Amino acid sequence: MDSYRSRPDVVSTKIDEKTSVLLHLEAQQYYSLNETGTRIWDLLTRGHDAQAIAVAMTEDWDVSRGKALRSVRAFLQTLREANLVETTSDGIAGS
Repeated sequence: MDSYRSRPDVVSTKIDEKTSVLLHLEAQQYYSLNETGTRIWDLLTRGHDAQAIAVAMTEDWDVSRGKALRSVRAFLQTLREANLVETTSDGIAGS
């Protein structure tokens, strides 16, 4: 299973506890993240994989682990398609 890490040309700024903004420097585009996206991004940038992020989501919100994992994977795929994250096949995010 691939791991994800933020791309080096993406910077993030927390607006408040529930909202973040990502800026893709090369593409000169920005993206707004809601509370869930902000939480996932925060955990991702701290080196957590999809499984660990899903577990954290079940602790934060009333959601099953399966649904959380599906949501996390879908969100990470969306981030990848927007070139905000990249995959690493070595199983180590952030290396």
